[in-house]
Amino acid sequence: MKKIPLLLSFLLLFSCQGNQKQEETHIPEDDYRNYYEIFVSSFCDSNNDGIGDLKGIDEKLDYLSDIGYTGIWLTPIFSSPSYHKYDTKDYFTIDSDFGSLDDLKKLIKDAHKRNMKVILDGVFNHSSETNPWFLNSLLAHRKKLLGQTLTEEEKDYDSLYTFIDKKEEMIPGRKYCKAGANDFYYECNFSNDMPEFNFESSFTYSKIGSIIDYYMSDEISADGFRLDAVLYYDYKNTEKNIEVLNYIADKIHSHNGYVVGECYSTKDTIEAYYKSKCDSFFYFPSMGNDGFLASSLGFNGGFKNKYLDGLKEMIQVSSDHIPAPFLDNHDTPRFPRAKNKRQNKFLLGLRDMANGCIFNYYGDEIGMTSTNLKSGDYQDASYRTHYYFDDETHAGECCDPERALEQENCYSGAKAQLEEEDSILNYEKKALKLRNTYPSIARGSIHVEEDDKAINADTDDNLLLCFDKTYQDETIKMIFNFSDEYSYSYDRKGKKVLSVLRVDEKKEEMEGDILTLPPYSIALLQ
Repeated sequence: MKKIPLLLSFLLLFSCQGNQKQEETHIPEDDYRNYYEIFVSSFCDSNNDGIGDLKGIDEKLDYLSDIGYTGIWLTPIFSSPSYHKYDTKDYFTIDSDFGSLDDLKKLIKDAHKRNMKVILDGVFNHSSETNPWFLNSLLAHRKKLLGQTLTEEEKDYDSLYTFIDKKEEMIPGRKYCKAGANDFYYECNFSNDMPEFNFESSFTYSKIGSIIDYYMSDEISADGFRLDAVLYYDYKNTEKNIEVLNYIADKIHSHNGYVVGECYSTKDTIEAYYKSKCDSFFYFPSMGNDGFLASSLGFNGGFKNKYLDGLKEMIQVSSDHIPAPFLDNHDTPRFPRAKNKRQNKFLLGLRDMANGCIFNYYGDEIGMTSTNLKSGDYQDASYRTHYYFDDETHAGECCDPERALEQENCYSGAKAQLEEEDSILNYEKKALKLRNTYPSIARGSIHVEEDDKAINADTDDNLLLCFDKTYQDETIKMIFNFSDEYSYSYDRKGKKVLSVLRVDEKKEEMEGDILTLPPYSIALLQ
């Protein structure tokens, strides 16, 4: 197709490539954010002990902010005997591997200077068996069974965890462990060393509430919590779990914070949990190869409508709450396709153009991969390997978790990618720049115009997908080319081209109102 120089120059002026000028970002003051999940021990090591820490994250805030992330989710940072820290020994102490409370305060303060929020991981369904709370509970329950009189404090601790005294009291489907030499059992659905709290006790609620109040106080000023495994407060008891979530959400909201829950389940279960007061739940139907983001690329883009249908369904499930789409996290295989840089970029673009709070797992933006294991002790550790900052100096580089398998490093580290115009990292910067410039991308209601319905139909000769998003007085048209090989033309009918997000150097062309989009490109019109 012949190019028209004047129109092409206009288009390139507004495209998001290289150092070309963009509109200033204007992030509304609300809870819609671009979150960056950090598995703390694997991200950045500030003191050369091989373990990532809070100071290391603080040192990288400018780097993360420059990419376009506006929030950080820290995996558990409280004192714990494990490498993953999901079994808390002391909720009021920062694990010595990661630094100090002063380090956390400074990290949050420095993030706020950059208009970035920091949410912490709230593991409130269970603790470590080494937690003094649990040890006190064991002593109190043993004393009770011996017929001894309990103090009021001992009565409270006796109610803090879920104990049963006889095997016949065990609820089918739940896991229990004998309490050492004692003649009773405690519930431990995750692991023998992670006893479950008892949410039939008001004392349990007060303990959880005290943690939230402490970290969201003016002195520390955390911006909210990610809630771990919300199905486990009272295992798979939806009504009770929603009751617990409402208490936690009310407490977080009393500090003007944001709360996102991990409801690792199906669409229907997630929809049921949105009856709670939580702001968001991770949308697991968006995750992995079977999620609507990646599966829309099936048959060389022939499943393009899975993306639009998936977005609509996610918004419907979330009701008047904030959707939380993601591609992967610390419990799952990483999404990037080894050595398929173009597809990795486009998948990030599909996620970044989605509604809600997006969550990026550290390293996805530089194409980190993971060995996909079917089972075994090495599985989770292999999803949590070290970040690549500098391939030459290895500055800030952490050691991998002890049981992790060595991962194939398919792409350059962050420093090199920043200097590569066509890198995955620079693509992510461009995508997030758009997301932060146009509020409709994250917040807009979706509408398909009549002229676009025919284009969206499943046909072999057209892999374009088109729809509008409207938020307040802003409406933008989003056009996706799902083909990895072919360019397609779109009649823009006089609409201005705001930007074209590309995965390679193939340029879009315009002749009159006909905009021709290269493979795996995303255009924004207005």
